[in-house]
Amino acid sequence: MLVVVKPSDSPFIEAQVKWLEEEFVKRGLKNQWFFTSGCFETDVTAIKQKLTDIETVIAVGGDGTLHLVANALANSPAALAVLPAGTGNDFVRQFAYSQQQWRALVFSESFKLLDLGKINQRFFINVAGIGFNAAVVKDMNTFQSRHNLSYIFAGIKHLFGFKHISTHDPSLMRVFANGQFFAAGLKVAPSARVDNGKLLMLHFKAEFLLSRLWSFLLMLVRQHENSSHLEVSELVEYKISEPDLLIEADGEMIGETPAIVTVCPGALKMRL
Repeated sequence: MLVVVKPSDSPFIEAQVKWLEEEFVKRGLKNQWFFTSGCFETDVTAIKQKLTDIETVIAVGGDGTLHLVANALANSPAALAVLPAGTGNDFVRQFAYSQQQWRALVFSESFKLLDLGKINQRFFINVAGIGFNAAVVKDMNTFQSRHNLSYIFAGIKHLFGFKHISTHDPSLMRVFANGQFFAAGLKVAPSARVDNGKLLMLHFKAEFLLSRLWSFLLMLVRQHENSSHLEVSELVEYKISEPDLLIEADGEMIGETPAIVTVCPGALKMRL
């Protein structure tokens, strides 16, 4: 087993790491530990190099750690096990598992093949997008530390200040969803499925403040998919030709457009 951990003084990460260490001793299992450096390309390459004879990679952390590990494990025979310990833990919310269930799955033989999204050469496991959500993520990257309220503070700030995706697209944002949740618990894509070979695209067309407030209110009560301010469609590929638009994926800034968004069916083997 290979354990991937983002170095942190978070009590949630420390608790999961301590439990794992005790379990490895108790079970007499061979294991390796990899502590992320913060350099995405370097870490992905290093994890891939360690996958020889590894059956399970355990990701200890939140959506950013899952994003990193998913990029290293895409189309690999190694399985992903998750010990949620992040700020949002948005990807794992859709499974509604308890901590005990996630811990039990670490040593399970069961798995499911899940889809991954891909933007140009970068995979994502949960949700990606351009527009408002990318502006929020970019702003949050300037915070010294994150907590659940960070999403609310950054979201409110940009809800009142964000103008439009671009001069050619006056809408709020386009979201490409493999998973259902983002922003520390908002169920942005209730109809998304991680194993149907498709991504859900949600085009939030709201141009003005009142319609944007209404869209987010509907999202809070999970009724926004039927709103006239939202277009929902399924896709296997989508091209964004306009250049220089910021792209976020799984809460990470990953580059700029132009871009091709695709789905990679069954690209990730996960302990579920």
